[in-house]
Amino acid sequence: MKKLTACLLALLMLLPLLLSCSESAENRQNEPEPQKTDAAAATPSPDSEAESETEPEETLLSDGLPDTNFDGYTFRVASGTGLDSTAGIPSAHFMLMTDDYSGVPVKDALRDSTLYIENRFNVNLTYMDYGNGGGAYTASIKAGDDAFDILIAPDWVVYTMGPQGFLLDMKTVEQFDFSKPWWPPIMTDTLTVCGSLYAASSYLTYIGLHWTRALMVNKDVASELNVGVPYDTVREGGWTLDALMSYVEGASADLNGNGRIDGSDRNGYTTGNGTSYCLQESVGISPYAHDEEAGLILNFDVDRTDTFISKMRTFMSSADYLDAGDGFGAGLFRQGKTLLVLGQIGDAYDIYSGCDFAYGFLPCPKFDELQESYINCCTDEPWAIPTTVAGEQIGIVGTIVEAMSCYNYQHVLPVYFDVSMKRRMADSPDDAEMLQLIADTRTTSFAYAFDLTFKNILADVGDVSGVSSYLAKSQKIAERQIANMVKSIQKNQKG
Repeated sequence: MKKLTACLLALLMLLPLLLSCSESAENRQNEPEPQKTDAAAATPSPDSEAESETEPEETLLSDGLPDTNFDGYTFRVASGTGLDSTAGIPSAHFMLMTDDYSGVPVKDALRDSTLYIENRFNVNLTYMDYGNGGGAYTASIKAGDDAFDILIAPDWVVYTMGPQGFLLDMKTVEQFDFSKPWWPPIMTDTLTVCGSLYAASSYLTYIGLHWTRALMVNKDVASELNVGVPYDTVREGGWTLDALMSYVEGASADLNGNGRIDGSDRNGYTTGNGTSYCLQESVGISPYAHDEEAGLILNFDVDRTDTFISKMRTFMSSADYLDAGDGFGAGLFRQGKTLLVLGQIGDAYDIYSGCDFAYGFLPCPKFDELQESYINCCTDEPWAIPTTVAGEQIGIVGTIVEAMSCYNYQHVLPVYFDVSMKRRMADSPDDAEMLQLIADTRTTSFAYAFDLTFKNILADVGDVSGVSSYLAKSQKIAERQIANMVKSIQKNQKG
């Protein structure tokens, strides 16, 4: 337990992405994507060897797996190209593996990971592009093709494939130890339905953490407004929706004198369509709940939802709220005039490398102080195992994935947070503490993942007279959806 705690603390204290973002984006991951790895083509970089030599091996967690020789097995990762082309996201495998050293710290760490797995188990890691959606995956699985060992795709593609019978139940893979930290417990529990888990938002890749929603505060603007940064409020459990709105109240100012608050002015709070819906998870509004007897039930809290919608409508119509439109508001925040933005952790990695102001992180707010814990919603490109993987092949895939998840959790994530992000290191431990809290409370929206009704209540309620009528309008549809899901899963379980 001491070793586990030490490792977790070492990892999470490396989370200080934050403050001074004055360097260029030379370390961003923008090289052409490789097509295949070759264990004989490269050796670990000198920097990687030096880092591994200085880290005491006894502090590392063990995956508990034997060093089995798989006789040159070709482990195939199917990953779509440009699955989210509007966000400029290339094939998801680039956060999992690479075939060469490039001088980019995270990619070099992934190269070390690839070589480690290939050499330890005598396997060859490869990947292939599988188009822009789920159709290519399902067509291959329907045909019974043994074309790939795991697939990676956007969450709305992968999660919905499970109940349809295209994916293997991960709970049946004996090599997977869900008590280990590379399996985030809240995420794993949320995505398990009727005892089955078909897709994972784990630390096999760092995509889920990269896309975890969080609040970023411009410390220069906070100092100018003499409001400070509410770290103590967070620690005391008082960082609520009301506290957030109070914090940004009066922060906006019409700097260009055109009579309105726009992108050229100072503004209190901004976010975009890509993030606002995640707040319903943060304030504890989850329309569905797991039930031991029924599997899934509708759990729509009308009063809580009505209060949330009312407060947000008032806030979003105020001068302190500037709608960033499509995206996450990162472009506005980068200009240095926004006090608070609701974005994602990866914005610091991908977007803020050229800014010249100090910034830090805060978790998403709670509904009120009675809410037990903070919740930070994420999206992901999860991975899954197709049902075409069978027999002894399941053990091979399970071993490779579990070992790589363990390695990447302990070797790639620290590089992501430390080496690649140290140019934005915090000037105090407060921000590292906040990011640890955010990482510890990461989850996803069940309704969003499985493409169910009520996945974006904040947007949908605007089209009807109120929350009660919104529920009445869609309740039967939602109940039918979850009943069909449970029925399909139970059918899969029976074989």
